[in-house]
Amino acid sequence: MRLFTAITISLLMTFGAYAQLATTTALVGTVSDASRQTVPGAKVTAVNTGTHDTYMGITTGQGYYNLEFVAIGDYTLTVEQPGFQVSRVSGIHVDINQVVRNDVTLKVGSVVESVTVQATASAIKTDDATVSEVLSTRTVSEVPLNGRDVMLLATATPGVILGPKSSTTSTPPGDDFVGAGTREIQNSMSLDGISIVNNLITNTPTRPMVESIQEVEVQTGTYSAQYGAYLGVHINMITKSGTNDVHGALVEFLRNQVLDARAFFTLPTPANPTAAKPPLRQNQFGVEFDGPVYIPKLYNGKNKTFFMASYEGFRLVQQATSLSTQMPAAFFTGNFASVPTSSITGGVLKDPLNGNAPFAGNVIPTARISLITLKLQQFYPAANLPGFSSNFSVPVPSTGKYNQTVDRIDQNVGDKIRLYVRAHWQAWDVFGGNAIPVNGNTTPTIVTNYTAGYTHTLTPNLVNDLRLGRNFFNTSTVNPFFSSNQTSAGTGLGIPGFTGDSQYSNPGIPDFAITGFNGLSN
Repeated sequence: MRLFTAITISLLMTFGAYAQLATTTALVGTVSDASRQTVPGAKVTAVNTGTHDTYMGITTGQGYYNLEFVAIGDYTLTVEQPGFQVSRVSGIHVDINQVVRNDVTLKVGSVVESVTVQATASAIKTDDATVSEVLSTRTVSEVPLNGRDVMLLATATPGVILGPKSSTTSTPPGDDFVGAGTREIQNSMSLDGISIVNNLITNTPTRPMVESIQEVEVQTGTYSAQYGAYLGVHINMITKSGTNDVHGALVEFLRNQVLDARAFFTLPTPANPTAAKPPLRQNQFGVEFDGPVYIPKLYNGKNKTFFMASYEGFRLVQQATSLSTQMPAAFFTGNFASVPTSSITGGVLKDPLNGNAPFAGNVIPTARISLITLKLQQFYPAANLPGFSSNFSVPVPSTGKYNQTVDRIDQNVGDKIRLYVRAHWQAWDVFGGNAIPVNGNTTPTIVTNYTAGYTHTLTPNLVNDLRLGRNFFNTSTVNPFFSSNQTSAGTGLGIPGFTGDSQYSNPGIPDFAITGFNGLSN
């Protein structure tokens, strides 16, 4: 179990050096006239084209403007100053953790005249030294992802690969990454600026629905100060907020053995001409909906109240054929008559309690067999193929199931106060089968991540930003005895001192290693 609580409070003055949060964004630039003299006191207004959210500021004595904590999205920037034409810059796109510069040149003229230009992306960032790549809404929704795991987009950036500890059945489960020349324990991952990392292993089980994510940023070098705790890959995901337009998505992704191609080892062979593909049933389905909050005749939230809600489910049932070496069932009762004499030292089994006299027919009398051994046989399936090696072939099942929701509300109070609340809940259940059924395990995982934000523009040069967040997940790996509520299987074997399962509610049996054969390990 890992509990992480993050509280971040920042008071920023836009005319000085500024700190950054994990989701800091800004519109900056210099306003000058045709003679390249800076223009102080100009009014600068940025309007989000999707929500009509408005940010305002005043240029400093050096003609510099800095609009902090703008939401990611597309903007139109307007600059006004008496004696000059109104200047507008449209098509400005702001990505997560980006400082976007647009320098504006004012032309002398009447205030009723205006000039509109189209923004162009800068080839080199001059206001931020961070080495990063931003994956846009379109990339997030259209790039094929195995299992629709949005975190895997990080591997599309140069120098980033999936880490060796990434697994849905490990303890703890989740994704981790290797990049930036560091080990995977140097990862940092966040959702809306709130950490989603298990601090012990630095992986995360959090897997929000693809359609609920607006952008993903992957940083691989030259980080700003707030990332000082980790030196590796920093992955920042931002959830969608609604706009004045209603959007939605209904998805169903299907995989099964009928549609999938054969793997090499499932091709028909002369020895098995009717070989079939192993069973596979995978369904991933969900719905996402966002827009303005509107209650007929009661409330119209256009331009001020927005929502995003999503649900995703996942169901997986599959199996693969396992071929292993199982101890023959006759061995449990002491019958080794089928073992070739060439495989037995001296050709016969000897009785150490009777002067090393041979056991008749290489069969140990039942009275000499431990009752513990006889009781263990119930947990050890019999071999189903001839011989003493590769004699056990069975289908091994594995299943996966999860349900999750991501929900968000944004509220604008005028043009100076912005509030949001976002909740993520996810429940995983993964079963990993084994050729020996009692060696299988189930990994249940519950993930919750909550955050709330409050941004207040006190003056054109003073912004207060408050964010509260809590990330929590509870995971464990349990054996079949726990899953089926068999609370005394270990005690029932009769091993002296082994009563922990019934005494401490810790179901299971001891591990037994059998040289050359499958063992019992749960």
